[in-house]
Amino acid sequence: MKKKIAILGSTGSIGKTLIEIIKKDKKKFDIILLTADKNYQEIFKQAKILNVKNLIITDEKSFKKLKKKKLGHIKIFDNYESFNIIFNKKIDYVMSSISGIHGLEPTVKIIKYTKKIAIANKEAIICGWHLIKKN
Repeated sequence: MKKKIAILGSTGSIGKTLIEIIKKDKKKFDIILLTADKNYQEIFKQAKILNVKNLIITDEKSFKKLKKKKLGHIKIFDNYESFNIIFNKKIDYVMSSISGIHGLEPTVKIIKYTKKIAIANKEAIICGWHLIKKN
């Protein structure tokens, strides 16, 4: 059975590294969600390669540019409130790799939708550990 995964910050260095690992054995994984701030071209490329159905682009200009593309089966959202639309049950893993304090909000919000979370963001852990631990 395929492992269902979400990658927060898929266009950063950690997200790209994880995608390279997943690409080596795509048949074992079902990527449910990728997120990025501004790099809409990279995330769209990643979504096509991995057959991802959901994207979140938080930068307004980048979101509008991506909305203009022919997305096919891909749904695009502009905020993390969309988690409740994207996830109808818990997924297996989340990689939270959004850098800086900006990674705290999505990390805290996605916890209830995942069985396991890997956090590659020291700021989210240091500043928000009491929130993360509570969830």
